[in-house]
Amino acid sequence: MKRRHREIRILKAFAPLYAAIIAAIAITGCTRDDVFLGKVAENQVPNIELTNGPIEGDSIEYHVHFFWYGDDPDGEIDHYEIILVEGDPIGFNPADTAGIDKWTFTTATDSVFKTTADVFNTTVTINEATYAVFSKYHTLFIRAVDNRGAASPTLFRSFNAWTLAPHINIESPSNPRPGSLQYLTPLTTFKWTGKDPIDSPWNYRNVDSTRYMLSSYYPEAIDQLNESPEMFESRWSKWYPLDAEGDSAISTIIGDDEILTPGRAYMLAVQAKDDAGALSAVFNLNTNVRAFSVRTPTGPMLNVTESFLGRFNFVGVDLVPKTGKVPPGFQMKFSWNGDASQYGGVISSYRYGWDIENFDDPTEWEEFPSPYVKNSQPKTFFSGIHTFYIEAYDNLGIRTLAIIEITVIPSVFENDLLWVDDFPSNDFQQLIYAFPTESAHDEFWINICLRAAEFNPARDIFDVSEHDFRAPPMETIFKYRNIIWSFSGAVDPIAGSSWTRLILFTPEELVPLDARVLNYIPFYMAAGGHIWSVGMCQRTGGLGAALRLFQQIFPNYLKCNAGSSAYGCADTLGVECMPYRDFCVSTLDKIEAIFKTDIPFNRDISLDAARYMLLDEQDNYTLDIPGFPRRLDLWDKVTQPGMFFYPQTRGFHYIEIYDADYWMRYVGATSQSCFHPLYRMQAIVSRSVLHNQPVAFWTTKYADRLAPNEEAIRAPSVHFGLPLWFFNRAQVDSVADAIFTLWEIK
Repeated sequence: MKRRHREIRILKAFAPLYAAIIAAIAITGCTRDDVFLGKVAENQVPNIELTNGPIEGDSIEYHVHFFWYGDDPDGEIDHYEIILVEGDPIGFNPADTAGIDKWTFTTATDSVFKTTADVFNTTVTINEATYAVFSKYHTLFIRAVDNRGAASPTLFRSFNAWTLAPHINIESPSNPRPGSLQYLTPLTTFKWTGKDPIDSPWNYRNVDSTRYMLSSYYPEAIDQLNESPEMFESRWSKWYPLDAEGDSAISTIIGDDEILTPGRAYMLAVQAKDDAGALSAVFNLNTNVRAFSVRTPTGPMLNVTESFLGRFNFVGVDLVPKTGKVPPGFQMKFSWNGDASQYGGVISSYRYGWDIENFDDPTEWEEFPSPYVKNSQPKTFFSGIHTFYIEAYDNLGIRTLAIIEITVIPSVFENDLLWVDDFPSNDFQQLIYAFPTESAHDEFWINICLRAAEFNPARDIFDVSEHDFRAPPMETIFKYRNIIWSFSGAVDPIAGSSWTRLILFTPEELVPLDARVLNYIPFYMAAGGHIWSVGMCQRTGGLGAALRLFQQIFPNYLKCNAGSSAYGCADTLGVECMPYRDFCVSTLDKIEAIFKTDIPFNRDISLDAARYMLLDEQDNYTLDIPGFPRRLDLWDKVTQPGMFFYPQTRGFHYIEIYDADYWMRYVGATSQSCFHPLYRMQAIVSRSVLHNQPVAFWTTKYADRLAPNEEAIRAPSVHFGLPLWFFNRAQVDSVADAIFTLWEIK
């Protein structure tokens, strides 16, 4: 039992002196003759009163606060003498008060007494949980002593101190089925936490100490432990104070000093004690008792994650690998975490490596075994099949081996041109030409693709709507030297544009737990492939689809605003998004969108809508490529009176703008060297800030990359921030001829 403390001022050093005074008084009485002063008046005894504290017989929390006051009619109070004994006035032991050395002297007029409450009383249920109540009677005796040694009558006050018993929760090893028998290893680490409720379950402090017991488990064991705890007393460990060395008060290893028989059932119980002496007196399998049987586990659970490839789970040694596919040049970064707590084990080490042939050769592993190796260094392959291994050992020496086989998609580039039809529509009745029908859109692009000499419609069209609205597989993409990807601006997560889901930019710290859609377009371009991306770019479409919805506020400086919605440039995460890094675009703007509230420009469709597109004459890169028409005019069918894009009504606004001069100056940006304007928009009103701004461009980031075959072509990729179906057919044909000539597929 923990030693009790009294929070009072102690004057025991003066006890011998007071004893002598009291003895003298007993012999001579309270008066004496004084040869100098004559006869002294009889000393009156002082008075004492308990002014505050528990009333007689009251039940109270075991930290008890008493107040008292004494006075002396013919002198002054010198001190008070106090003693606190266990029991009530009838049941206490008189020997506890015998002798002046048993009393405590103090000049204070109040004190908090920390009493004991170590006798089981009853149980109570609070919020469906059962708590043991401990209590004990105590009696306080107090008297006042004046400056001439006279003592007042002794007062006493009895009270019943009580407390809720502390409780324990065994937290490790985790139990997937609380209350049931679980299987653990022959060497298991148990960990627990304790709480000591003061006067309610939600008002608690740390326990004072703990102890544990290992015993055989049988169906009646828990009932016997609750009803007849004395049967198990000899099996408990010693008490460990909470501040004991190491973690001895909050954990133990079972099996290091004990021999556990496989197949036999055991139970581990943990008990806590508080500073009042109350003990955990309620035992159950959901909190402070764990029932288990011993068997050798298969191995720890190993969870492996790659932010694009997804999550993989492994247990034990299964030589059948999990598989994944990546494009050439893809950088893989794996992370992992092992867990052996379900059977009471602890992970002791990890190590990993690529393409290991001899597991016993430490030089083939990337790291020495360590419990802290939980991430791989980035790794890139450009061809072949490669195997990634992770090895996790627990404290019993049991191993889990993770095997992940990565296939690098070969860049065969055996065909000239693939059209990805990523523009879902239907064959509604065309009235105002606000949107192309499915058949009209298909006819338009098939006629363009047929201008490439080797294009085969039966082979070289991938209709996204016929493949559950999923993007083409990497194996399909890397069979073609050139791709036309026509997309819509739809945001429907299922039936919308696969382009929208493919290019979405997710900063590393925002990577979800499951796999992301792997944007293979940059890897395709880096391998030497060329892409012509074109489509509906209003609102959420186009390159703006790389931004999450809350970031789609325009004008947008991708370097600073593709990773967050904050104004300014608190971070530059956007340099890793596809529009900035691979398409070389610095800023995005829209004719129709959600705009920043602080832009110093008037934005309205009546000003910003387009009349036609004009070939760029400011960048020599475009001027050096022949065949492009100087103008791209809107198709006369969509601009006639009564049509949706009749200029006097609203003008054409399905457009995205790139590196607009006014916003580049505003944010202090300059265009990247790999960005080259191709066409510029001519606005309905020339004072519009969008007038003469780029709406189509070349990206030369990978223009010098060669596809892995003898007929490779060095060429840029091209992007149109507008749907060409709405434009003059002959002029669009000329655009296609110029691009196909550059790509050498005309």
